[in-house]
Amino acid sequence: MDWKSILIECGVKRATAEKWFPAFSELCTPAKFSSGFDEIDDFIAQILHESGMLERVEENLNYSSAARLCVVWPRKFKSEDQAELFTKAPEKLANYVYRGIIGNKYDDDGWRFRGRGLIQLTGRDNYLSVGLKIGADLCQNPDLLIQPYYALKSAIAWWEGSVPDSFLNDVVKVSKRVNGGTNGLEHRTKLFETCKSVIEAHK
Repeated sequence: MDWKSILIECGVKRATAEKWFPAFSELCTPAKFSSGFDEIDDFIAQILHESGMLERVEENLNYSSAARLCVVWPRKFKSEDQAELFTKAPEKLANYVYRGIIGNKYDDDGWRFRGRGLIQLTGRDNYLSVGLKIGADLCQNPDLLIQPYYALKSAIAWWEGSVPDSFLNDVVKVSKRVNGGTNGLEHRTKLFETCKSVIEAHK
């Protein structure tokens, strides 16, 4: 499949598509998905939304607003005065909000295993489990997940282990599994419809 054209037609910037299409050409094939072509449009729509159209593969933890921190992590920050200590301090913030969860056990694990990839993996446990699936030591080399090949390969591995085929074509169910809710549902739905049409035309 002509993945450079597909990505551009789905709304990805041309320069970004140039960077990413070799990985898609190698990895995004029907054989990699349990439902083949019937699954790829669901997958592409979700990863495009999650990554800001392939522009973002690393969690942005550089918050300038204490109020926003209280909204994002209400259990961690009970007051804006407390949250203020973590504004414009991404490493400090990661090590605080991710301390002792999702397999993190060392003081710097929150930052080391912050969200990376197209469907952002977060936490030592997720880096370990997905790394085993794709044959890469993500715990020792976490920045592999910001490279197109591993970002895409890890997303496919996570997807195949997490999104049941029975959810396919149901954007709400898929979005909840990917994101934990329906954040950005209108954009996800529009992307799904576009991706379905574009991929069908390129078969």
